[in-house]
Amino acid sequence: MLPALGALALLLSGCVSLPTQGPVVDSDVIDAEDTHQASDIDARPPAEGASRSEVVSGFLDAMTAWPVQINVAKKFLTDEAAAGWNPERETVVYSDVPLATREAGNTVRVRLGAADTLDRAGAWRGALAGDDLDLSFRLTVEGGEFRIADPADALVVPASWFQQRYRQVSLYFFDPIAQILVPEPVFVPQGDQLATSLVAGLLAGPPPRARGVVRSFVPSGLSVGLSVPVDERGVAEINLVGDAPRLTAEESELMLAQLAWTLRQDPAIRALRVSLGGEDLQIPGGASQFAVDGGQAFDPAGDEATTLLFGLTRGRMVWGSSGNLVTATGPFGDQGADLDAISARPDAAVAAAVDSDGHRVRVGPVRARQGAAAVPRTILSGGTYARPSWDFAGRLWVLDRRRTGARVLLVEDDRVREVEVPGISDRDARALVVSRDGTRLVGVVRTAGGDEVVGVRVLLDGRGRVSRTKAPFLIREAEGTVIDDLAWTSPIRVGLLTTTAPGSLYEVDVVAADGATVGVDVLSTIVSGRLLGLAAAPSVGTPMFAVYADRYVDMVDQEEYTDGAPLTQLDYAG
Repeated sequence: MLPALGALALLLSGCVSLPTQGPVVDSDVIDAEDTHQASDIDARPPAEGASRSEVVSGFLDAMTAWPVQINVAKKFLTDEAAAGWNPERETVVYSDVPLATREAGNTVRVRLGAADTLDRAGAWRGALAGDDLDLSFRLTVEGGEFRIADPADALVVPASWFQQRYRQVSLYFFDPIAQILVPEPVFVPQGDQLATSLVAGLLAGPPPRARGVVRSFVPSGLSVGLSVPVDERGVAEINLVGDAPRLTAEESELMLAQLAWTLRQDPAIRALRVSLGGEDLQIPGGASQFAVDGGQAFDPAGDEATTLLFGLTRGRMVWGSSGNLVTATGPFGDQGADLDAISARPDAAVAAAVDSDGHRVRVGPVRARQGAAAVPRTILSGGTYARPSWDFAGRLWVLDRRRTGARVLLVEDDRVREVEVPGISDRDARALVVSRDGTRLVGVVRTAGGDEVVGVRVLLDGRGRVSRTKAPFLIREAEGTVIDDLAWTSPIRVGLLTTTAPGSLYEVDVVAADGATVGVDVLSTIVSGRLLGLAAAPSVGTPMFAVYADRYVDMVDQEEYTDGAPLTQLDYAG
């Protein structure tokens, strides 16, 4: 009934990412190992008498040395170019097709069939297009041999090489008012230096595209030194050198939370010790080390978020644990509630409901309050509303699917206002979800070529109120299909439900919320039957369910649950 779902286990278990400084390329050697491994690739220096094209080809090949090192690649450059070349600035990942190379005088041009880029931190920047797919190399003669005089400041590598050797991880920063941690996905080279890469990534600060969205309490101007050693007990020693500022107890706690959430992605690490400028960092409670499972108060999925399920049956709200759904005692559980969609706030105290005609949104308590009348409050009317979405701070996002183009409405501090969201506003948007941390919006937009998935970052002001949104980016291009549902499966992953054969076959894709398509575990699974939607949450350990009218099925262990009454919706809070 649910074939091939076992393959989702690895993807949904949280083993998908670890944050750190992205494609880090030290001046000569990065992540070098003491012993030669079978997977190592030795770069070949330039051959005597090589032609211009052969020099360029050799230069590109030399950048695929593994572990990553660039000293051989520099031999293809003039002395002046080698001294100034900085491949740390960018990484270009190109498709594995034969490269089109042509010579014109002293210039060799290489045309990439397709390519994507990462920024200095290793964050995904998206696809190159047009003239950006052309690499141009000017060659000159030095020491009687052709050498490249103007290399691009980038590490340029093929997709298959990158896929095998890099992994996407998350660096943890804070929202602007330091209430919740926000993961920022970046790519790092795999190897024994994971802890070092993770700390170095935090020291580098937020990736360029996240600036203004998040803040860091890890002081700038520091370096991690040679490495972050991890002893046999799993304690990471983080010795930060540089001009270390004096931190308050509150700042130390926030810095430790960032380090702990980031370093817990290395399974070898159980705790950490930190020193700044030779002095031990103050740890709450006077402990000598800080556990990597500390900092739970800043959980990016929300420290008070419930993992209960919420749904609708016969137009009434139900909620509870898997296999034990009961009718809500609040107003939305009343007979005749006649609801089309329900969305519970992450703390499970309040829910937002869309009436069956889709033209009104009301907010009311999930449970009846003793001695108080449970009367829902109308917050929106007159539109055509999709299912609302909450973040951890109780901000409610609602998509008004107007025929003339969608509006994005925000209910914040009991006030409603429209937020201009490029890529979603004024288009044929069908659904919208906000991340628990409140910094990401993901929407489904219908186009002539099918449904596309659009991502947008949200900026908050110093009071924690929504200020504006940034430029949109594509998470998934239109592929001629209709997306029936979407849900967060982790703080940086989104599950998409797509119709393959209406009423009988559906496809579930778990994709990266930053739009990355190379170097991530994007898994597609075919699910049989007539699905209503997906139930998924960004919290670690919460099952992902395929939801049918008469049951819901765990997509990892395939256990089925039934609660008697037919379902029309089932999901987690948020």
